Amino acid sequence: MRLKAFVLAALASVASAAYWMEEIQHQGVASFNPDKYYQVFRNVKDYGAKGDGVTDDTVAINNAISSGNRCGGGPFCNGTTTTPAVVYFPAGTYLVTTNIVNYYYTQIIGDPTNMPTIKGSPNFQSYGGIGLIDSDPYLNSGTLQFKATNVFFRQIRNLIIDTTDVPGTVAGLHWPSSQATSIQNCVFKLSSRPEDDHTGIFMEEGSGGMLSDLVFYGGKQGAQFGNQQYTMRNLTFYGAKTAIVQLWSWGWTYKSLNIYDSEVGINMSSNAVGSVTLLDSKFVNVKTAMTTFRGATSVNSTGSLVVENVDYVNVPVVLQGPDGPLLQGNPSGLVHDAGYARGNTYTPTGPREYEDRDKAYFPQPTTLKQNGKFYERSKPQYETTASYAFLSARSYGAVGDGVTDDTAALNHLFQSAGNTAGSVAYLDAGYYKVTDTIHIPGGVRAVGEGLAAVIMGAGPKFSDINNPQAVVQIGNPGEAGRVELSDIIVSTQGGTAGAVLIQYNLNTPAGPSSTLAEMPPSGLWDVHTRIGGFAGSNLQLADCIKTPDTPVHADAKCTAAWLSFHATKKSGNLYMENNWFWVADHDIEDFNNTQISVFAGRGVLVEGKRVWLVGTASEHHTLYQYQLLNATDVFMGQAQTETPYYQPNPPAPFPFTRIDTALGDPDFHTDCQSVKYGANTTVNSDGSLSLGGNPVCEMAWGLRILGSQNVLVFGAGLYSFFNNYNVNCSTLRSGENCQARIFWAGPLNLGSGFSTSTPPRDLKCGNSSSFVMSHKPPSHHNTGSTGEAADPRVQVYNLNTVGSVSMITRDGKDLAGWNQNLATFANTLALFHY
Repeated sequence: MRLKAFVLAALASVASAAYWMEEIQHQGVASFNPDKYYQVFRNVKDYGAKGDGVTDDTVAINNAISSGNRCGGGPFCNGTTTTPAVVYFPAGTYLVTTNIVNYYYTQIIGDPTNMPTIKGSPNFQSYGGIGLIDSDPYLNSGTLQFKATNVFFRQIRNLIIDTTDVPGTVAGLHWPSSQATSIQNCVFKLSSRPEDDHTGIFMEEGSGGMLSDLVFYGGKQGAQFGNQQYTMRNLTFYGAKTAIVQLWSWGWTYKSLNIYDSEVGINMSSNAVGSVTLLDSKFVNVKTAMTTFRGATSVNSTGSLVVENVDYVNVPVVLQGPDGPLLQGNPSGLVHDAGYARGNTYTPTGPREYEDRDKAYFPQPTTLKQNGKFYERSKPQYETTASYAFLSARSYGAVGDGVTDDTAALNHLFQSAGNTAGSVAYLDAGYYKVTDTIHIPGGVRAVGEGLAAVIMGAGPKFSDINNPQAVVQIGNPGEAGRVELSDIIVSTQGGTAGAVLIQYNLNTPAGPSSTLAEMPPSGLWDVHTRIGGFAGSNLQLADCIKTPDTPVHADAKCTAAWLSFHATKKSGNLYMENNWFWVADHDIEDFNNTQISVFAGRGVLVEGKRVWLVGTASEHHTLYQYQLLNATDVFMGQAQTETPYYQPNPPAPFPFTRIDTALGDPDFHTDCQSVKYGANTTVNSDGSLSLGGNPVCEMAWGLRILGSQNVLVFGAGLYSFFNNYNVNCSTLRSGENCQARIFWAGPLNLGSGFSTSTPPRDLKCGNSSSFVMSHKPPSHHNTGSTGEAADPRVQVYNLNTVGSVSMITRDGKDLAGWNQNLATFANTLALFHY
């Protein structure tokens, strides 16, 4: 029986109290930092900041960020997980006269109930930095301090950044960034004086990432964005000369973008822009909504554009090309675009250079929408929750030192949180070693401190590759309930070949789309899995050195997970945002970020229904990064993957040689027999491809969609950069031949990439004729009127690949070749309709 909720009178009494983060006891630790007095949580006022709008707070803020021998401030550290920090700003106006320099693994968080302002002074000097907050300064060598594609685990939330008094050129925030990073709930106030050149966010490199709930006022450019890929949701611009300058991209997804009173909405006129996807957005009183370098005809796929459910109000030109308007608007009225694509399409064969609004290519699944827009929900920050409602893991007996077994303490914490209405389980920073499954029941709300709360599975329970066990289990199979989890990492320690890091079982009650606000799905925000490459993992450079010169080698002590994330068959109604499922390709603690070989079987497996995957990434798993198996109603965008750097030495599926057909494991032996090879990549008479360049087939899939219905992918970047740690295969000159295939879509049948042969046989590396089936193949639950497997309804918009000769494999046939879709460093197609 659930305990009674906290007394309403007590809740009312704290209505005017400080935000809970100021009041709770801070007990977080940096478990593997040799300094046992290291402080994770820092309130800038404890370091001398006044926040009165008059005092120069620059030094105090920088001291709050840097104290404790942290990673940053010069060319002496390229990354570490041992010095995490939460830098907290209470309400106030903090005057700064030079750059605030952000350090590695830092979460800068303001009071969301009374957002603090960081204000540049009239005499602000950058001294070579970029922005009031510089998150990755340039060194004297001209390079960024932190390699942008290795900048992980940082956030900025709940700040007003004000540059209006700064003369000349300035940015509010310099943000080269990659996975597991985010900016949320911030406001940028910029000068619009004609002599000034102000930008809210300047981002020029990286492999991100998530931005959400941002507002920009003024500026010559509201934001300048350049990155491999990004997801941006609920950004609003008022009065910028140009709201967004798209410097470059492979793939970019904008959701709920609102631009008012600007000359240009999105300037994507650079020929380095691969693709842009725009959903559920609005342009009001904008002279030109978008500009593109791609003309009426194009020689390649660069500049692909997909638009769905966008309003243009008082917009004379919707899309401006190099030679004039390509899409006209209405200078004094509304133009609504339900769906528009511009680029190469496969429907399902192609390529066809396309520019049109075919309704068949833009289905409207109401199950994934709320009030006509795709559902979205911001990470909760519990602004009105009293500090006493937070139940500390350490207060419940957990030690969090990475050594002590915290299994019982964490299970007690989550059971108590599930039974105490109004409570929030708070995981203080630390590594919580567990030797048995942690059960999180329905009804739990849980928050980790500073992305430094890590649940780490270890020991024999998780070490049997033939008996996989969950490290964290959310709900029991078939259980109804709702959870909210945020800022938590799940990891493993040492050889844990049978670890399922997160098993998600809950089926959250939900009505039709009109009731999503009253009956929201469960949510996982900034919940990540991290396998290897960090201090305390026993999966670092000293343990798991790469072996490119040793044929077919996979060290058992470095086989560290069976599956990263599994939404099981009966699960449903789950919203996920900014999640990174990472098998480490390098040692974060090593100054040179030296590559390592860590093995994990499967990435993200979704079998449930009504699932949103917003701004997620899955990298370096052996069999696949994402697999949708008999799933229904799935939204993805922007999704990003990387193939393991060590493959094909050993090739997939080694060392995971037992094929679990109940979970739709790929059978590379059977699947690869359907590949057609040729001297060059050419189209055959049946529309399929012969693949040139002799690419290896036994490589991890980026994305597999099997027997699934109503799947919408709004932006995907599926990348294969290496063969046995050699990057030469991913170049245009080589023929993009790191691997043969990377994306599979099709029904469940004999061509689905796993075998139905019996009896089982044992698969040994180097003996491609043998394998083991651990279960019968999954039954069809999506069937047509004849009882046969129904064709999946799959739409993929702006697919970008690197290093794969075939971009699309449809039920065993390769349909889209890299050489048909040349674009940026990535190859791009605008639409795949199945």
